[in-house]
Amino acid sequence: MESNTNGRRAAAAEAWLNPNAVVAVDVVVFTLRPTPAIEDRWQVLLVRRDEPAFGNKLSLPGVLVHADETFDAAARRALQTKAGLDARDWYLEQLGTFGDPGRDTRGRVVSVAHVALVRTDDVELVRGSGIQSIDWVPVRGLPAETLVFDHADMLRVAINRVQAKLRYSWVAFQLLPDRFTVSELRAAYSAILDPSLERLNTSNFKKAFSALFATDTLVPVGHRATAGKVGRPGELYRFVGPVAGTRTRELRWDSARSKKEVLHVHDRGTR
Repeated sequence: MESNTNGRRAAAAEAWLNPNAVVAVDVVVFTLRPTPAIEDRWQVLLVRRDEPAFGNKLSLPGVLVHADETFDAAARRALQTKAGLDARDWYLEQLGTFGDPGRDTRGRVVSVAHVALVRTDDVELVRGSGIQSIDWVPVRGLPAETLVFDHADMLRVAINRVQAKLRYSWVAFQLLPDRFTVSELRAAYSAILDPSLERLNTSNFKKAFSALFATDTLVPVGHRATAGKVGRPGELYRFVGPVAGTRTRELRWDSARSKKEVLHVHDRGTR
């Protein structure tokens, strides 16, 4: 009798586990691009799909997860199939799960969002199947209504995650060349955290970010850049630490203004 009872419970549990939703991944890919205005340098990869459900709006690159596939592998496959990007060695981490029942007009789709950082000096975008257009778009000032479903919410969470991690981790060096000047480092922090940092001279920048320069992970190369904007070319540095690691304390600099300036994406509920 006990065996029959256990069998019925197992069958009931198996029936209960029948899938009633599909799982997707969407990837927020950030980069820094050379633009005249520092406010426009921090950019995100967005695509426009030809599926009617997307309503000609912009979206993050994403795919449905295969039954035998990890979320990490699916995220990297999304970048390959939608944008022609080989992301095998990219910095990539899970951002969060977005599962509102009405988030996708096509049905019940749960998305595991990821965030990635990459230098794009030699990256070429290639439109994948079903993609009308693909491009880098400045993060600041991007209206929420231009993004499909809840992708504006994903982008907002990714912005907060990266800005926070710049204060206690080494992720900024994913966006810099192997050898860089203090001016290039300042430009990266300015573009992501606060454009007003660009006005600091090298001495004041080092003081504001003294915790960063005191870690011994920024090592002078012993050479200067081949050219500079004004005056003597800057001294070159290299990063000698684990990019996925963290510092022992946060940088002392902080600014509430940066949160106000970052894109005007508002919570509009599910669309």
